[in-house]
Amino acid sequence: MLNNFLNMQHHLNPLHVYCRLVERGMSKNLSISICKYYQVLIYSWLVWFTIVAVRVCRLVKPTS
Repeated sequence: MLNNFLNMQHHLNPLHVYCRLVERGMSKNLSISICKYYQVLIYSWLVWFTIVAVRVCRLVKPTS
């Protein structure tokens, strides 16, 4: 579960999103603009959610 949250955070990272947009053929300037707004409006909330989820996962011990 913890790995899933960290993997999600990696794939939703603004730099990762920028690279995927450029890779798909979008111009670099437009991709940078989109990722700046994405980072401020969306990613900041995702980071907060991921931090909380990771801390909860560390508190909950798996049953053996």
